[in-house]
Amino acid sequence: MRRHRRQLPARRRPGRRRRGGRGHARRRARIIDPRGKDAMSIDARTWLDQVPPYRPGRKALTEDGSMASNESPFQVSSNVAAAITHEISHIHRYPDPLADSLRHALAIEHNVDPDQILVGNGSDELIFLLAIAFLAQRGHAVCADPAYLIDKISTLIVGGRVTQVPLKDWKHDLDTMRDVPAEIGYVVNPHNPTGTTHRFQEISEFVHTCRSQLVVVDEAYVDFADDPDSITAMPLARSGEAAVLRTFSKVHGVAGLRIGYLVAHADVITTLRKIRAPFSVGTLAQAGALAALQDPAHKSRSQAHTRALRSQVQDALREAGLEIVPSQANFVLALAADESGLVDRLSEHGVSVRPGSSLGLPGTVRVSVPSAGGLQLLRKALGLPDASTPPVLSSH
Repeated sequence: MRRHRRQLPARRRPGRRRRGGRGHARRRARIIDPRGKDAMSIDARTWLDQVPPYRPGRKALTEDGSMASNESPFQVSSNVAAAITHEISHIHRYPDPLADSLRHALAIEHNVDPDQILVGNGSDELIFLLAIAFLAQRGHAVCADPAYLIDKISTLIVGGRVTQVPLKDWKHDLDTMRDVPAEIGYVVNPHNPTGTTHRFQEISEFVHTCRSQLVVVDEAYVDFADDPDSITAMPLARSGEAAVLRTFSKVHGVAGLRIGYLVAHADVITTLRKIRAPFSVGTLAQAGALAALQDPAHKSRSQAHTRALRSQVQDALREAGLEIVPSQANFVLALAADESGLVDRLSEHGVSVRPGSSLGLPGTVRVSVPSAGGLQLLRKALGLPDASTPPVLSSH
């Protein structure tokens, strides 16, 4: 694989060490049987004490009120539904372990070799594989603060170390991050939870000058940007100089299928294949994702809706007296001195949003771009009059 400094090695499996040695400190955990007696005890690794639990966004009472998890507010396209229905009769068989049909379609989509693509059970599985391969046993990652929580959680779970660099003007401080020696440097573009972006030239300069051996650019929200081609790092993944993560959960709206993919140098993909669980991506997920990829009209309508309503969500929050961070994603971050008060007030009106404190940004609230009906619900919860919001994309 490409490195102009040094090649990124997979983490070696450590030899046996004495019980209680450094890196193998243990914590007693008890498992209790139904009769209330000790069934057994097992030692958990003490480094797991520092792993923060992932807490998903709160579920709303209605579909329109769901604005906490950056999901698509619309049902999947009829093409996706039909593809999944067709494959139901085949689920008595194991799925294609490499998702070859989807992988080859993605290779055409991004003009890369199929061997540069790994399909995973959501991009989260791929992040964990990267951590296992390159960060286990004291490997070092650098990321923003706040970062996508799974980047940090996966690193800590495998016994790695994380350096988090505070945001600068709501964006990654790439100048500071570039000086941190690390196995992996994570860049989320657009950033979550701020929705800010870096242009391709900035990412390229970072990749070529940073002290991270591998730069992983998470582009879960890139399709919602006004000009995705100006910010994507896919050209760097194509040449093997960086890795790019994508997901089908956002613009394609199939979050329930759990499917994403990584584009990287073929050597990175080969390493990750060695350690992944077999058949981790199900038959229905592969079929649904392929159908979604082959339905550009649905994707375009989803993009148009998100961009139009994102602007209206920003206007509504400003109208309610809140300062916002201009976003290029499918959510908007609002500054709120009384974070919990705002979250509770919105919840009383059936609107579920994400408290910034759960994302590493206390004093803020993240609002996912909703359906047209959800926007009216949000405005009502904020004490604002209804606004005219012609729907761009039907929810059925």
